[in-house]
Amino acid sequence: MTRSSSHTRVALGLLSLVVLVLPVACGDEETGDPDTPTEIGEGTSIENPEFTSTTEAPGTTSPTTSTTPPAPVGRPDPADAARFLYDAWGLDDRALALTVAEPGAVEAMFEAPRGPYELYRGCDAGEFDTGGCMFRDRTTNNTLQVNLERRADNWVVTGVVFSPG
Repeated sequence: MTRSSSHTRVALGLLSLVVLVLPVACGDEETGDPDTPTEIGEGTSIENPEFTSTTEAPGTTSPTTSTTPPAPVGRPDPADAARFLYDAWGLDDRALALTVAEPGAVEAMFEAPRGPYELYRGCDAGEFDTGGCMFRDRTTNNTLQVNLERRADNWVVTGVVFSPG
């Protein structure tokens, strides 16, 4: 038997399992009857008024609404930008965090477990207008690596990486 046909058999076996399990998983929760469809309901929409802007599209008279947050402004010093993000995280204020960090960096920061982190050995403002700061929780050895980029005269947080201790 060739390696390719072995992979094909495994894939077909897994597909068969999914086909057998899927109808049971999609059944009615209350009755446990796999043949009764489950009603899901309507979704909800959440708008943050701080990030909502209304503009008129060129050539139209009807306004267009956008919920994109404004671009982060950053801070003049990399350590200051990293500390500002950390402090906004401590206050659980995403809007404040977005003033110095990209949305993905804010999301990563707010998913990290809380703790008594300290700035570890300062920040590196390296070549090519990039830098990094490390925060460390001495009780767990968890770390938060904050990546920064110089934009005009300020530093903006472009990413955050959590590492368990």
